[in-house]
Amino acid sequence: MKYDKIIYEVKENIGFVTLNNPDKMNCIGFDLLNALDNVIERIKTDSNVKVVIIKGAGGKAFSAGGDLKEFRNLKPDEEIEWIELGNSVFNKIESLSKPTIAFIDGYALGGGLELALACDLRIGTSNAVLSFPEIQHGWLPGWGGMVRMRRLFGESVAKEVIFLCEKINAEKALQFGIINRLVDSKESEEFKDLIEILVSLDTSAFAITKAAIANEYRKTSGSDVNHDVLATKYLKKKAYK
Repeated sequence: MKYDKIIYEVKENIGFVTLNNPDKMNCIGFDLLNALDNVIERIKTDSNVKVVIIKGAGGKAFSAGGDLKEFRNLKPDEEIEWIELGNSVFNKIESLSKPTIAFIDGYALGGGLELALACDLRIGTSNAVLSFPEIQHGWLPGWGGMVRMRRLFGESVAKEVIFLCEKINAEKALQFGIINRLVDSKESEEFKDLIEILVSLDTSAFAITKAAIANEYRKTSGSDVNHDVLATKYLKKKAYK
């Protein structure tokens, strides 16, 4: 199904979400954010979708970030809406109870990199180029990228990537851990094998595990252990029914 600026299709339990603004390197404005929001809401309740892959159309970019022409023309109240909507949509992706993958072939800059960081995994090709250029333009990553960079990769990596505004190639992104794996293309066997593993996972077990990993206050004692005991009993009973 084609939304405004998004193409969405489901094949073999995989929801393919394609950012479809190739003339502008899939830059993100209100139309794309709203379309992405609609797609994610649909995916939440679609039991046929077990894995979500987000990619960019055109072969040049995952996303070159926010639509700067649109951003520069925003009124003050629209700027607030812009920031709040981007955060809301990316938070929904981050908390989705299904595996999410950003497939990065080409540029993932600014808001595009923030979108990729909201996904569970980032798989890239050798053409992947990542950057947070915002502060050299006089603003900052406003869709959760700063928090996710620090939380996922540590303060040192976050400062280097965000402060220096450099374009990071695929190998360096892999070294930092920002990209989990490099593949030749979305058709490569390694990529297909990874997707096959994710599709095969028990949906309930994945959802519980993802929520537990995301809880930065989680401990190995007390109520958290009790939660694990109850979750394990529930999943075991479900598996052996």
